[in-house]
Amino acid sequence: MLDRPVKRVCAAVAALLIAVPASAQATADSLVSFERPNGALMRAGTLTYALSLAKLDGSILQLGNRVVTVSDTPLGGNPSWLVAESRRGTMIETTDSVSVSRADLSPERWTATNGKAWMGASITRDSAFGVVETYQGRASFTIALPANALLSAGMAERVIEMLPLREGYRSAATLVLVDGPLPKLLPAEIVVERTERIAVGRRSADCWRVALRAGAIEQRLWITRDDARVIRSEQAVGGGVLRSDLIP
Repeated sequence: MLDRPVKRVCAAVAALLIAVPASAQATADSLVSFERPNGALMRAGTLTYALSLAKLDGSILQLGNRVVTVSDTPLGGNPSWLVAESRRGTMIETTDSVSVSRADLSPERWTATNGKAWMGASITRDSAFGVVETYQGRASFTIALPANALLSAGMAERVIEMLPLREGYRSAATLVLVDGPLPKLLPAEIVVERTERIAVGRRSADCWRVALRAGAIEQRLWITRDDARVIRSEQAVGGGVLRSDLIP
């Protein structure tokens, strides 16, 4: 039986976010949004990450795998990429699928599941129209969606990989989180903190260490400098540090 903090971790694995000082939100509001990347340069393929929790007592709890697949999948006859993500082996299995424009990776459709809960949304250039179904019932929503919105973790990672990362790089973004009946929009910032050399499996790589911050939440990503690939992400949670490592 998992303890209560670990249950909360398993339910929140999709977000991969960490707590930081609330002052970060004011900083994010003053930044210029990231320039949308050339979507034609997106790479199709499947990435598998091992999820683990480094608990406060020093023990390591394995939490299953996170699989992200990028495929060339037209939407409504238009060229699009599909970024599909699933997490298996956790207490609550989750999925996220975001269709993005092949031109600039702007989101077009989003579906997600968390256990028996389900969400689906159609997206225009400035709005999202959708439905959320939970054990509490069904609710529809319409929200304004900024051009710099990042939806799923898989989409956020693929977009950040394609940004012109460098020493001192900073830009604004907006995180869209669904942790209730309606999505929430959080002003965020993307910051290159420094370079680090880390080992994943038998490989060592020079990486940009990038922070994605939104008020009181944050995620750290390690992105290889030679081929621009997220090979690790971390977040602090109530029970310790949640980590995602690319399986070569």
